[in-house]
Amino acid sequence: MTNQTRMPALFLSHGSPMMAMESSSTTAFFKTLGQSVPTPKAIVIFSAHFDYRGPAVITSGHTLGTIHDFYGFPQPLYDIQYPAQGAPELAKEIETMLTDAGIPAITNGEQGLDHGAWIPMLYMFPNHDVPIIQVSIDSTKDAISHYEIGRFLRPLREKGVLFVGSGGISHNLREIFAPNADPQRVAKVNEFTQWVGDEVTHGRVDALLDYRNQGPHSLYNHPTPDHYLPLPSILGVTYDDEKGQVLHRAMDLEILALDAYGYGM
Repeated sequence: MTNQTRMPALFLSHGSPMMAMESSSTTAFFKTLGQSVPTPKAIVIFSAHFDYRGPAVITSGHTLGTIHDFYGFPQPLYDIQYPAQGAPELAKEIETMLTDAGIPAITNGEQGLDHGAWIPMLYMFPNHDVPIIQVSIDSTKDAISHYEIGRFLRPLREKGVLFVGSGGISHNLREIFAPNADPQRVAKVNEFTQWVGDEVTHGRVDALLDYRNQGPHSLYNHPTPDHYLPLPSILGVTYDDEKGQVLHRAMDLEILALDAYGYGM
């Protein structure tokens, strides 16, 4: 891969699958974001829904199918396709970079894009003209493990690769549908998301990696870690001279925060 200007790194909250069918401030943000970033040579996505135990899994197909990994939604949502190009050579390069660093990694030529990946891409790159691969997360491992994967892959940003972490900066679905809502639930989400935004903009990476202990109401906002872990992966690909930015703030279903952060913008 030839050198070019360092690409940005992004963390996006992908929200409900219905985002693929509904216009909102977040879908408008995704469209604008796709137009504002330099055209990447390829995109590497860490998604909350590509969660595998064991070695890191890297998609390596020449094309990536659209996975509708959700249930109980309107049929038109299942009809949406995002026919993404793959990047087999980049997948092999990433596999080598990780294994050389002592991180077990394998490629998978059959794996497609989950909705955490294809829904933001649907708005950011609607012409399907940028090759995409995914690198799995592992929710049995901690934030530091995900940060280290990002650290080893960071040089790819200098070669035209855009890194995207796709999760949700708050993700307590149980509370959204609870018959007896916590009267403090909005305050708990706002305190946590404000804390994350402050740590991002002040460059306090150690605090963000220790979010379970330092983040206010962290377990309430993330009963499981899967939707947070793409953020440490993105923190790993950042450079010391980059200042994090809060690019977007929004809320869905009262407590599902849709905040987004950017580095190198």
